[in-house]
Amino acid sequence: MTNMITEEEYRALRWYEGDTEGEDPFFSDRRAYLTINSLLYPGLRNECARAAEGKKLNPSFFDDNERLLEMYRQLISALCRAGKPETRHTYRVERYSDFEAQRCSGMTLSFTSTSTAGFLPAYQDRTGIALLRFEIPAGFPALDFTEALPHYAKSDEHEILLAPYQKLECTEIPLLESERLILDAQRNPPVISCRVKVGRTVPQSTETVPLPHCDAGRNVYEALNCGRAPAEEDVLQYLRFKELLQQHIRVMLRENMTQDL
Repeated sequence: MTNMITEEEYRALRWYEGDTEGEDPFFSDRRAYLTINSLLYPGLRNECARAAEGKKLNPSFFDDNERLLEMYRQLISALCRAGKPETRHTYRVERYSDFEAQRCSGMTLSFTSTSTAGFLPAYQDRTGIALLRFEIPAGFPALDFTEALPHYAKSDEHEILLAPYQKLECTEIPLLESERLILDAQRNPPVISCRVKVGRTVPQSTETVPLPHCDAGRNVYEALNCGRAPAEEDVLQYLRFKELLQQHIRVMLRENMTQDL
């Protein structure tokens, strides 16, 4: 383990990238990143898109709010100290609906995994895809999993993780003929290709309140996981929980990102 990463950060990073063990439904989730990131998007569109693709969100995230906040805290702490002195160029095959949400907001809406290894030739777990070429400026908080983890279970992915709620400048570019061979779940080529320049944004100060217990979130996930529409009352309570959680995330980002400014 590098001197940069603490034991707590190391555990959170392993959990995020799916190197898990044990039987606890929270800590053993090999696809925890699905739920981690859905909670950071506004509305319910991201959750519905994942459910339509057969991906399962984890109801155990609502069992212990302090545990959930602590994992976010450790991820952000590790990521915000991981800037590099040089510009980096990375790639991502994004769900088109998520790309549109981020382009409209002008920022990343979740932790964003990119790769130095280029685009994969097929992306059969997503319907509608966008090809993104990222320019990560020197000093920007972006974590290289290969450098951060001595035993990186997905080393072939060459993952660089970007912070949520950071500025994006998107410029559409023509699709190359070779890129039209990158297919989504319905065997369709990418909808769009873009160059994306990332910029640091320190979230404004905001007050937080304790997160309420959210059985409604569990109900929403269980419904979506079974292919059912969740109850409207549960959705409203879940969306309120997300808003409060996202306030906490912005405070964590501000606390960590202002330390080296």
